Amino acid sequence: MELKGSLGRLAGAGAAIAFGSTLLVGGATSAQAAPVNYQVINGNSSNSCLQVNISGDKGNLVLGKCDRSAKQVWRITGGVFRNPASGHCLDGNGADVYTFKCNGGAYQKWTTTSGSKKSIRHSQSGKYLDANGTVGAQVVFQPTIGTASRWVIDPV
Repeated sequence: MELKGSLGRLAGAGAAIAFGSTLLVGGATSAQAAPVNYQVINGNSSNSCLQVNISGDKGNLVLGKCDRSAKQVWRITGGVFRNPASGHCLDGNGADVYTFKCNGGAYQKWTTTSGSKKSIRHSQSGKYLDANGTVGAQVVFQPTIGTASRWVIDPV
């Protein structure tokens, strides 16, 4: 009798856990999380941000004075840095870094290192995003990590 009562309580506890798990898992699928926008700040300066200036099909990457304008906002998902205002993604061919219409191609994939100042590595070429910290400076590729290839990625 004692064993039968314990089994009944265990079965009831299991049902409660399963129900609670359904609420936790089911709740997450019913509402989409709002996208998070980021500002990518050059590690050599607290006030120079990755900025895209669109000209034709490609975007030129420079450091702009951080102002959280649409040119400086990035959504980072699955290794892709997307500027929502332009529909362009951070792109590069190993020699030049630029933006181009988002297409899911290999040249638009990036990885970052851990830590508060991150290096942003182009998956295809293995080179790093680099800029000297001066507002107006071109953003370029460098083959190795240096002080100019450190970035702070902050939510806006």
